Parts: sequence; structure tokens; C-alpha cells
Amino acid sequence: MANVVIPEKIHLLQINWVKEHNVILKNKLAKNPSYNFQMAHNMMHNLQSEVVKIRLFLDMSGEIEGKTINQGGNYELDFLFKIDDLKDHYNIIEGKPVFSGVFVSTLLAISFSTMRGMLFMLWKDTVLQQVILPVISPPELLRSTRKIA
Repeated sequence: MANVVIPEKIHLLQINWVKEHNVILKNKLAKNPSYNFQMAHNMMHNLQSEVVKIRLFLDMSGEIEGKTINQGGNYELDFLFKIDDLKDHYNIIEGKPVFSGVFVSTLLAISFSTMRGMLFMLWKDTVLQQVILPVISPPELLRSTRKIA
């Protein structure tokens, strides 16, 4: 298994909104809330087709003076990648593919950065226009998995 990721071999084929639940108040609040973000991911693959799907989950809630307010939302997006030479990024261990952490972290970073831009555009012209998803560590996101319901 190679730990070298060649960007030209990663092709983002499709992005799909799975869940887009906006909770956005129409009126400006007297105080700007702070926002809490919880991220998670799920990864699926088709080894024969050399396709990997990353689903990102974002739960966001607003808070003012320690109290949660009804603003934020829940979002799920699927990112479908075609990977040339996918076999270079995993080993079969006990009959199951185990992917390189560097490879998965790279796909997570691409997906999260894309999600950040999509939400920035979704929230423009709303009271959330100043909210930008925080920079996160891909290895931290790698540790936060969620099963698909």
C-alpha cells in the first residue's frame, strides 16, 4: 500500500445533497450567537469500479450566553470519487480492505473544503452569512465516523 497520493488520480465525479435542514431565523438577533459544529463521516467503496463515496455529516447549533437557540441545521453530503489505481491505497486484511489513513484523510479534506464552500454560498444573504466552517484536522475528522441511518 502506497502512502503517496497523486492528486491527478483523484476525480470528483458527483456531489449530492442527502440532507439539507436549515434552521435560519429571518430576523437579526440582538447578540451574535456562537456556533457549535459536530462533524462526522462515513466511507463506502466499490473496489472493482475504483469508486469511493464519502458522506459528511454536519450538525450545527447556535448559542447565546450558554443557551442553545433554534438556529443552525443538519446537513449531509455525498462526494463520489473515481480513483485511478485505487488498489494502491488499501491492503486486504482478514478479507476486508483497509485503506491508508493518508488516502482517506486526503479525500476527507477535499470533501470538507468543498462542503465549506457550498455552505458558504447556501448561507449568503441570510443571517448566517458570516458563519464559516472552522478549519479542522483531517485526522480528527477521520476518527469521527457515523453510520448511515
